[in-house]
Amino acid sequence: MRELIAFVSMHLVPPLAVFAAWNEYRKRRLPMVLVTVTGAALCGAGLLFELPWLGLAGLAALTPPVLLMRRDFREETYR
Repeated sequence: MRELIAFVSMHLVPPLAVFAAWNEYRKRRLPMVLVTVTGAALCGAGLLFELPWLGLAGLAALTPPVLLMRRDFREETYR
């Protein structure tokens, strides 16, 4: 499980976090920008300090902004 969390934190979180933060800023949801940045920082800290539970907490914090981003882009597509 440790390797899976590290892989997701290294390869999937950076682009997802950037796009989610951009989407939240674009929609003017500044508290969610803070949640996104905090989640990405927790993932990075989990990698830096080799603490998988910290990386998992970061992934959990990134889940709501990513789901909101998906919903926003789906709404724009079907308009």
